[in-house]
Amino acid sequence: MDIARFKLGMRRLASGVSLITTLSDGARHGLVATAVNSVSGDPPSLLICVNKNASAHGHIERSGIYCVNILSESAQPIAASFSSVIDRDKRFLRGEWQVLKTGAPALVDSLASFDCEVRHALTYATHTIFIADIVATELWDSTDAPLVYLDGRYRQVLVEPDMTPAE
Repeated sequence: MDIARFKLGMRRLASGVSLITTLSDGARHGLVATAVNSVSGDPPSLLICVNKNASAHGHIERSGIYCVNILSESAQPIAASFSSVIDRDKRFLRGEWQVLKTGAPALVDSLASFDCEVRHALTYATHTIFIADIVATELWDSTDAPLVYLDGRYRQVLVEPDMTPAE
């Protein structure tokens, strides 16, 4: 298998952008992720795939909690700060933050936040798949379109007006 070709192919998969946050030893940590999926509706659960070299990986592993914050296109500067190598405390200077149930930071400036408790962790190659039960969900007031990542950069989604026929 040609790994470079695989990576080029995966760049063609448009993905929603989420900010994964956690609280570990009293400090907030986070990373930007596109590998987020629902697992089940009963119990409500999500999975995230995190590179073992990511600075937040060990903190998620130790704390057993994370919050998935679905980013809107207006949150692109926040995503950029979490993708850079700036000091982790400075990452949380942008945006408005609250905590839900676990204590992991929830971004009020996101579309939705899912507060999660890890139930299973599966290591495969370079990544860990963290499967977690959702213990709280917050739907924020944003009406922005979601932030999407495609071909190595952030993209905008064209949101058409509702075309549902009137009854």
